[in-house]
Amino acid sequence: MGKLRYATAEEVHRWDELVELAPGGGEIWQSREYAEVKRHQRYTPRYIVGEEYPATLVLEKRIPFLGRFWYVPGGPDVSIDADGTPMSAAEYVARGQRLAAFARAEGVFLLKVEPRLHASDEAVRTLRAAGYELGTHVLPHVSTIVLDISGDEDEIMAGFSASTRTKIRKADREGFDVRRVEATEANCRIMFDLLSGTAENKFELRPYEYFRDFWQGFQAAGRGQLVLGYDGDSPVAGMFVTALGKTSGYKDGASAKAKLPTGAMYRMQLELIRWGKEQGATRHDLIGTPPSDRLDDKSHRLYGVGQYKLRLSKDVTDFVGTLDLALLPRKAMLWSTVGDRIARRHTLAIRKDVFY
Repeated sequence: MGKLRYATAEEVHRWDELVELAPGGGEIWQSREYAEVKRHQRYTPRYIVGEEYPATLVLEKRIPFLGRFWYVPGGPDVSIDADGTPMSAAEYVARGQRLAAFARAEGVFLLKVEPRLHASDEAVRTLRAAGYELGTHVLPHVSTIVLDISGDEDEIMAGFSASTRTKIRKADREGFDVRRVEATEANCRIMFDLLSGTAENKFELRPYEYFRDFWQGFQAAGRGQLVLGYDGDSPVAGMFVTALGKTSGYKDGASAKAKLPTGAMYRMQLELIRWGKEQGATRHDLIGTPPSDRLDDKSHRLYGVGQYKLRLSKDVTDFVGTLDLALLPRKAMLWSTVGDRIARRHTLAIRKDVFY
């Protein structure tokens, strides 16, 4: 096998096609659209390819006094079959040496990766023995629910709780209006206002421009769809769905709770699933729940949204999460003990955004 290299201009142009060549169909976080959105946070996309190695998007930042920092969002891909089954931690360690060697040769001091490896004590021991440490989580789906949407709609809904199916039908009977809309400035503002109301200071919300660029960029590429829900003439709910390869994903969701009809958010989710199937998806990732051993923990920040998602399926998958690999140990130590904290505080205070 040859060394890894940067993709050519032609390869970057058809990047999403290369990502979709992974056995499991690829991750939306590895798409070119996501790379462009992350420029908003001053990342520089690096597109890396190699023989018998998945096309891998790396996001780079240059850190003062330390040098190059690499982050691989939702990757590298570790799927081994069409169902998205991941390889073992030991297999990942062996293959990950190629990316680590390439990054080290490029002068990178820290490599942050998010391979979707199943969580277990053995997996963590294997990864730590190879130099990986559990890092600050970035993407929200360290634990998640992935729905099988390969069947017809009746088969899909049979997996929902009986009360959820009843609520969906009631929302339709009562005239709840679900619309697939263009990601115009006006519609993006409606969605963001709903999202801001849902946040209620419970979690950090990225700036409006970040969300707008995400929604517009993905929808323009045919890899996303904005959906708004109306009670009469009033928009009371919004969701955004993504699709790449065999997987659609529930990226964003929000509602005006005081005006929300019964079953509205489940009816909205069904619309996301319908759109995903139209794009060829056979899996629908609900993107984020509490870990399987904390589903009933009301103190967990995802408890509320977790309860909503558990009515669609109780099959929660836990992944190991974000991993940090120190390539230049002294600089990596300085970053982990001081730099990371300063960078996150500075970005939040000055740019009103999150660092990662």
